[in-house]
Amino acid sequence: MTQKPRVMIIEDDADMIELLSVILRRGGYEPLPALGGLEGLRNLREHGADLILLDLMMEDLNGWKVLETVKTDERLRQIPVLIISARHHLEDPEATAAHEGQFEGYLVKPFVVRDLLTAILEALE
Repeated sequence: MTQKPRVMIIEDDADMIELLSVILRRGGYEPLPALGGLEGLRNLREHGADLILLDLMMEDLNGWKVLETVKTDERLRQIPVLIISARHHLEDPEATAAHEGQFEGYLVKPFVVRDLLTAILEALE
């Protein structure tokens, strides 16, 4: 039996973490929840992941800072990142443009489950 891909969920909304965890398990993935950016980075450094689902608007450390930290860390930079945010990328064009090429996809909440699973599959390929 092959190991399920491990997906780190870095999000500061516990309900969204639960929803994403259910979707991931049903999609055949192992969810690794992290409440907030700081916990997410700590967990990534400790356990690694095959993919990161990253919220942008978090209280402790915003998603752009988490992304920058991941992409400058030798051990983490190869992990693909999907951004999942309530903010559309056009609401924050400067930040989105500044981080171009550092993330594999950008989904706006509320998202369509099928779109999320397709984006995950593509990011992992």
